[in-house]
Order: sequence, then C-alpha cells, then structure tokens
Amino acid sequence: MDWYPVFWNLRGSAVLVVGGGKVAARKTKALLRSGAAVSVAAERLGDELRHELEAGRIVHLAGAYTGQVLSAQRLVVAATDDTELNHRVAREAREAGIPVNVVDDPQHCDFILPAIVDRSPLLIAISSGGRAPMLARHVKTWLEARLPHSLAAVAELMGRLRGRVKKRFSTVSARRAFWERMLDGFELTQIDADRVRDAWRSVKQDAGMAMPSVALVGAGPGDPSLLTLKALQLIQGCDVVLYDALVSKPILDLVRPEAERVFVGKRAGGVHTPQAEIERRMIAYARRGLRVVRLKGGDPMIFGRGGEEIQALTQASIPFEVVPGISAANGCAAYAGIPLTHREHAHTLVITSGCAHPDGSEHDWTALAKPQHTLVFYMPLHELRRICAQLAAHGLPTDWPAALVIDGTQPSQRVLRGTLVSLPQLAEEVGVAAPAILMVGQVTALTEQLHSHGTPSVIKDDAQERREAVYAML
Repeated sequence: MDWYPVFWNLRGSAVLVVGGGKVAARKTKALLRSGAAVSVAAERLGDELRHELEAGRIVHLAGAYTGQVLSAQRLVVAATDDTELNHRVAREAREAGIPVNVVDDPQHCDFILPAIVDRSPLLIAISSGGRAPMLARHVKTWLEARLPHSLAAVAELMGRLRGRVKKRFSTVSARRAFWERMLDGFELTQIDADRVRDAWRSVKQDAGMAMPSVALVGAGPGDPSLLTLKALQLIQGCDVVLYDALVSKPILDLVRPEAERVFVGKRAGGVHTPQAEIERRMIAYARRGLRVVRLKGGDPMIFGRGGEEIQALTQASIPFEVVPGISAANGCAAYAGIPLTHREHAHTLVITSGCAHPDGSEHDWTALAKPQHTLVFYMPLHELRRICAQLAAHGLPTDWPAALVIDGTQPSQRVLRGTLVSLPQLAEEVGVAAPAILMVGQVTALTEQLHSHGTPSVIKDDAQERREAVYAML
C-alpha cells in the first residue's frame, strides 16, 4: 500500500488552491463541499471560479503566485498548467510545513485527492495512487450507478441509533450482531431507512437478537477467488475463526482483522489438534456470545468431519449453519483440466478416503476397480502404493491412467501424471507432500499425451485455454 487513506476534517480550515482553470475549479468545489475555507491564487479566474467568487464562497488572491500566500494555510493544492510553477508551489509548501497536492503529479504530492462516491455521511474514496486515474474514475462511475442515494439517510439514521443500541446491548459482539442482522441478506440497493427503523422496533421486543452462533464454512480448495459469497460474508463478520491446515493464507487474509484466529489443524506426523478439543473450543466460544466460524478446506461435509461437529453442536444446543464450499475434487479437477465425468470414459464418480480405516476395514476394491469409474482419493499419499496395487489386483490394467494433483488451485499447483504402476514411484522420486488428491480413470489422460512413465508438470499460463479445450469435448 503506497498511500495511507485518511479522511481529513477540513471544516473551517484555510486551504489554498493555486490555479484558475477548470482543474482548479473541480478541486475547489470538492473542498467547498467539505466545509473548507478556500482561497484561490491565480492571475485570472475561469468562469466556474468567477461564479464561486461572486457567490462569496471563495477568496481570490489575484496576481502572480508568491510564497507569501502560503501563510496560515492548512493544505495547498497546485492545479496550474505550468509544471515548473506547480513544483515551486510544492517545494515552498513543504518548506513551510504545509502538506501539498500537485494535480496529476503524485511524485510531488504529500497527499492525493481520490475519486469520491458521496452518500454523506457515507463516503467511498477510490484511488490508483496516480497510476491509473481513468480506472479509478471508471470504478467511481460503476459504484455511482449502483449505490442508491437512500444510503445517506440510512447512515444518518444508524448514527442516531448508535447510542440507544449501545445501551441496549452491553457487549461489542452483541452490538455488531444486531447491526449485521439488520443488514444481512440484503443487497445495498435494497437497504433503506425503513429497514433500519423496523430493526430498531424489533430490538425493543427481542433484546436477545440471537444469531446462529457457529457457522461451518467451506473455504474451497485454496484459490481465494473460489470462495463463496456467503463464506466471504461470514469470515468478514465473525468474532473468532477456527481454521484447518488446508485453509490457504490468501483466504485467511480475508478474515476480519479484529477476529481472533485459532489454528486447529491436523497434519499427518505433525501438529494434531484432537477432534474433541476442536469441538470443545467451538462450543466454548459460542457460549460466550461470539460469532464463530469453523473454517475448513474444501467442503465441510466431505471428509471435513462436519457431521461430527454438527452432532456436538446439537448436543450442546448451539445454533449452527453450514456453508458448502467447492470441494477439493471439483476444484483440483477443474484446475488440472480433468473432467470428472465423460460420456465416453466415466459414467460413475466415486469420492473416497485414501487413509487407512481406523477400524482396519478395507475398501471394496472390486467395486472400485471398474473401467467406467472416475475415482478420487482424498489424503492418499501414505497409502498411495497400496491403493494403486489393490486397484490393479482387482481388475484395472496396470497401465491404467492416474494423476496426483498437488497444492490444487493454488499458484504452486503441480499435476503428476502416470499409471497405476508408475505413479507411486514417480511420486517418491519427485518428493510429493500434502495436500494432494489422487484421481484414477481414463479422464485423467484426456488433457495431455502421457509420457510412458508419467510427467510432473506445473500449472502453466495457458492452463485456462487447455481446460476450455478439454471441456469443449464434453
């Protein structure tokens, strides 16, 4: 972040604009709207500024610019068409200890003036740091067309209610829950002052305003752009998030900064948080009145122990909701260019665990080893050689295609392709580490011509084109 955004109270403050043309007029009008006392230093004023002068809204400091006009100014804006003069103004303002803005010249600025969407008291400032002003203007136009002017009345009313809400709810968490319940589920275009009044009337009747205390949220396979809108809303509004090892850092960066983050990950042979401890913490946080997000990689109900956690919450009488995520099977297959089903190659999709069963039971390998199946094994690495051997022993050819997708959907994604015979050896040679999923079936051979021993590959810039070509075959 090159510039730190600050909203500055200029009401009644002396601000100098140097320049008399259209750009100076545009800056002057924005400053006047903020309540600043604006003086304009220019030999001549354009029509717009002359109108402001005749209306008594500005002071005209006529004549050529001199450093004396800087006296007692709080801010300075240099907006002439003379680059040398603008730089002189900037230099002399700094010498006088006055912050200065040089229009369209960020290298000589102490502050920049962003594009503004004004729904006062709600203000949205947009800036590209001087790199792409037309992009900032385009974003401003896009927002202007979509944000109703009624938001101004909403913000005013919410401001008037803050004191009463604070008295009604003793904790920050309870107050936040009230406001978010009021706003939740509505697009900004649908929120108006009547909705705020209705929420306040309801709070008088129901002081508890109970919200679902725990949300089991699927974070998807890793790429933050695959996060669902509902998941994003929850992680940006929660008080505490309990997250797994498979939740990527870019997704964690989207969590509300004030929220407490609790790592409850599990890694084979490494850090391991017992499931009972996860459930105990989740319930304890919820009973404190906090809004808890249990954030899991992929989908919480597919090998995410979501069912066990729902049982624990139900037994503890804790309200909950479940937010599905894009599963690792779906996300990794799509980013690797592997169609999970195909009319000619795969009529059945089986998603199963690659870990050894705690009770010692075995997969029904005969049922799995079918040529028209696509098999997806979660957490397969420790049992990879045995999985491939069992599938070959129960009916699949030894040269049957298979693939490992490592770090699926992330920039570090790799796709290791081989056969039931070659893939385990190839994985050992490459040194594959979790997270990874195993896909077995003819569909894994559709996107690339396999080398006889398989080929490890990194996802390329042309991955999207390759995926589109594969999906066009379906």
